[in-house]
Amino acid sequence: MTTKQPGPSKRGGSSGENGDTATSRPTRGRRAFLAGSAAGVGLLAGCLGNDGGGDGGDGGDGTSGGGSGGGRSLTIGYQPFYAEAWSALVIRHGELAEKYLPEGYSVDGWQVALQGSVVGQRMISGDNQVGYTGDMPTITAVANNDTPISAVGLAGFSNGQQCNLGVVPADSGISEPQGLDGKKWGVTTGACTHRFMLRMADQEDLEFNISDQGINTILSGVRSGDLAVGFGWEPTMNRVVEQAGDGNYLLTGAPYDIPDAAGIIMPDSLINDDPEAAKAWMKAELEAKHIMRTDPERAIDLIAEEGELSEYDRSVLEDSIYTSLDLNPDVKRLEFVTNYGEVEPAATLLQQNGPEYLVEQGFIDRIPDEDRYKLGPLEDATSELSGEVEWTPADGRSGNATDGGANATDGSSANASVTSMEGTATTGGNTSTNTSG
Repeated sequence: MTTKQPGPSKRGGSSGENGDTATSRPTRGRRAFLAGSAAGVGLLAGCLGNDGGGDGGDGGDGTSGGGSGGGRSLTIGYQPFYAEAWSALVIRHGELAEKYLPEGYSVDGWQVALQGSVVGQRMISGDNQVGYTGDMPTITAVANNDTPISAVGLAGFSNGQQCNLGVVPADSGISEPQGLDGKKWGVTTGACTHRFMLRMADQEDLEFNISDQGINTILSGVRSGDLAVGFGWEPTMNRVVEQAGDGNYLLTGAPYDIPDAAGIIMPDSLINDDPEAAKAWMKAELEAKHIMRTDPERAIDLIAEEGELSEYDRSVLEDSIYTSLDLNPDVKRLEFVTNYGEVEPAATLLQQNGPEYLVEQGFIDRIPDEDRYKLGPLEDATSELSGEVEWTPADGRSGNATDGGANATDGSSANASVTSMEGTATTGGNTSTNTSG
């Protein structure tokens, strides 16, 4: 299903971020890029640009369902083109929020965003009450000085299988990282891919000519062969590899110990003034995770209902979250966890390594305070659901191993590989490992 390429050598470890930005700007040399990337297009605090339509969607300004939020109506900011945050699609099309929201509350609309930074900006301005963002935009949102916003959970987490990806043109002949040395790379600054690229290049001791681009331009560059490698996220990278046959996976974050994640953010005004609504949303999130873990077919049915993904083959949608890559077949493609407090690498990414990186690069002024990380709504939701449903409302990794269904059979081995944050690079075999049961 996915295309095999030899994996990169492992030279150490660090942690990664995630976000979505755009436009294009060439930068030469590793040292210059490391020192100057904060001035690039990926300044997450206010970057709203995008490449337009195509594989990445309609950009950061599309609205699906309308509404500006406020009061007892909730407007949700979500990213259909980021597979790690697809629990939002399961909630939307499974009508799970309506199932749990208190009387008098409703979902007024779902607003599409290509970039996680757009969701954060909308929340700062009061337009979104719940947001699904990558790990770096999550950190950037909670670090803002204008509107108190908190990270209330994870939409997803992986050992570098969702956003820390490098794809080479199918006919490039490049089969190892050293083949990229000194060549033109495409990446979106301020994204999880940006940090992954920098850390990978440092560990592999590679020089590069970097073109700072949005995701659609990167995909075009891979297809045309203008780029030696493009760094991006799922499902867009899998569409290039599997559906179009225009690329091969060369790099993932696993062998470099660089994880990625998607966060769920809420304004403190919702958490404090409407605690029942905040808790209800997290109940919907927990049921979405239960569906994704135990009933992959239904999960993909719901995800495929998303109109923004109509041009994606069903196999691409399924493989993007359930099928391990040949590069590291023992590493689960996505972990359906919600409580970052129970997943140490995720907590470290969101609260330590990610913020430190963003400060170093100049994307945020300071590391967010501890009170920007609020698990209360999730913990309350988990506690109440435990007495209300027959399934296990698993909010952390331990629940994934006991919940039955899709991931129960690989809970011990796959979760262990992520707990240690050590993936296995392999060159053997042409068949991907499907973890959907």
